[in-house]
Amino acid sequence: MKKSFFTPVRSLLFIAALLFVVFWSVWFFCYRHYLIWLEGYSFFSTLPDFASQYFSIKEGLPGYIGAFLHQFYHLPLLGAAIQSLLTVIPAFCLGIILIRLFKNPEAILWVSVIPLAFITYRQFWDFHLYYTVTADIASLILMVLTLAVTAFVKPEWKVPERMGNIYLNMTLTVVAASVSVWFIARDENGKRTHEEYTRLEYLGENRRWDDILDTVSPKDARTDELKRAYALLALSESGLLTEHAFRYGLQGESDFVFTDKISPLCLNYNALFYQCNDMYNAVIHQAYQQGVQSVTGVSFSSLRRLADTYIELKDYDLARKYVDILSHSSCHKAWVKERLPQLEAIRNVKPEYAYDEYKATISNFTHVISSMVDRNRDNRKYADLLLCSLLADQEGGKFKDIFRYVAEVQYPAGTPIPRLYEEALLMISTIDPQSVAGIRISADTRKRFADFAGLMNSGKGTQALRKHADTYWAYSY
Repeated sequence: MKKSFFTPVRSLLFIAALLFVVFWSVWFFCYRHYLIWLEGYSFFSTLPDFASQYFSIKEGLPGYIGAFLHQFYHLPLLGAAIQSLLTVIPAFCLGIILIRLFKNPEAILWVSVIPLAFITYRQFWDFHLYYTVTADIASLILMVLTLAVTAFVKPEWKVPERMGNIYLNMTLTVVAASVSVWFIARDENGKRTHEEYTRLEYLGENRRWDDILDTVSPKDARTDELKRAYALLALSESGLLTEHAFRYGLQGESDFVFTDKISPLCLNYNALFYQCNDMYNAVIHQAYQQGVQSVTGVSFSSLRRLADTYIELKDYDLARKYVDILSHSSCHKAWVKERLPQLEAIRNVKPEYAYDEYKATISNFTHVISSMVDRNRDNRKYADLLLCSLLADQEGGKFKDIFRYVAEVQYPAGTPIPRLYEEALLMISTIDPQSVAGIRISADTRKRFADFAGLMNSGKGTQALRKHADTYWAYSY
């Protein structure tokens, strides 16, 4: 009688390969930016003291292996493959055990898929791969022991005939696998939101501001503070803050930086914000806080930021320190090689630390930006951050004074004034007519304000706010 092509081993390999492809597709197409973020959140070094540190904490060997694997997640294709492989290994090991223990294992091979559900249930939030790698190690040990024992004594256990139905086994296999895939793919405990946040972080780190504005709708920005922060940063970097700040939900100075949140996502955003605004002391402060979030007290993301920041500041000793640390990982050879000429160029250069930059960089945003505006009167980006935050906080008097202070340099006679500033000045002028003395307000803005005021004064406030929704006037009311 001709033997079937699908022997138990071949069937197991087919199931494992199919599951690998399915899991890889879910990870890559649903969570690719989260995988990149995991690399930045982790850290690995080939130095012996790093290994000894891991073996002195609860994560131990599984955590050490997880840290090593996370290095490769900067390529989401590879990260998805590792996540999928780690998921399939226990199922494959259990399948081998069943094949070695039972005389007719094809009738019970579906049982090998059951452990997948327990692994995938918590795999997304297993930031250090501790539980996933622990399950893999236990499975591999159990399989090796089974192979060793059955090499001398081969059990002849037989599965009951009623369980040998091929359609029943196929159904049970599909059900068990589907539950496992569902645990990964389902939007539970904010997994999709976390992916959205990490995508914004990725876009921000790569300065893709237009993509951020295409991703974050004004509605999203009004209801989600992290999305609002990224949208406002994108507007600032694109020179559009004075046009659309209130459309994207600006409510006050606290929307630009996070002063009371210490999650890695918020700290990463803060560091990016200060980096974009050349406030290097604040970048360093945030990078240190960001690194502390990792189980080892440092992370690839924070170390790369520190190295690049100290290179920018021409601080050779500290830049060299962090480049050397990163040179002992397995995936930073090209990154380090790219920076060696930059290091050599600053070897004998005096560091360029900015004056003071105010130590309370996180607790008092307005004070910091005011200080930056005072020292960089011609920097429109600093001025816009300060002036827009004052408008959001309804500080009309301060706005008027600071605008006049920077307008002499930034808006000389004949230079158009940003729309939001015109709107604010016209509103202030209803109380203080002298606030617009000598300032050229466009005829279009005056016409729109007259229309807005006319509707409000005639009791048609709802119509006025709807018609002029994207204005400072609507925000004020």
